[in-house]
Amino acid sequence: MRYSKEHKAQAKAAILQAASSTLKEKGFHAVGVDGLAASAQVTSGALYSNFVNKEAVLEELVSAQLGIEFAELDGIVDALERQNRLVEILRMYLSDEHREGVAQGCVMPALSADVSRAGAPVRKAYERKMAELVARLTAALPGAREEREQQAWTVIAAIVGAITVARALPDGDQARAVLDATLKSVIGAIADAQH
Repeated sequence: MRYSKEHKAQAKAAILQAASSTLKEKGFHAVGVDGLAASAQVTSGALYSNFVNKEAVLEELVSAQLGIEFAELDGIVDALERQNRLVEILRMYLSDEHREGVAQGCVMPALSADVSRAGAPVRKAYERKMAELVARLTAALPGAREEREQQAWTVIAAIVGAITVARALPDGDQARAVLDATLKSVIGAIADAQH
């Protein structure tokens, strides 16, 4: 039986979504193809019919999800509204819900270390999506262009690092303090640049 292109695309998207949660939660090297297939409730053969190998799943995941949390900034024309929305997104990003929700959370804190050990196609996808994210944040930040791009990189490094450190700490005051301090710092930098 032949499936339509639409059906194959839907199947691939469903596999990617399920594999995404598993990879973020367990890490790329801690789960094999059989584990990814099981998480998507398909056979390993079905996974291979949609992806060349396990690294191709990681590449697709990076391409589909890196920076998605900030995508809504693209549709906002007014600069002040865009900055205010960025602050709201940062509040959600640096929240206990995001810290605890690894499987549903951002790709960067969950899988950047795995990407650094992956092959060239995965790293190129990461580089491309990171450039898009930097451009998106640069457009949402106040100040001169060179300063905004530098600040975008600083914001990304700070928030990804904060989530990574907070996840490594036991639940409690220290984990919360990392997120709160980072949020205060990045919002303060945005506010200072507005003046």
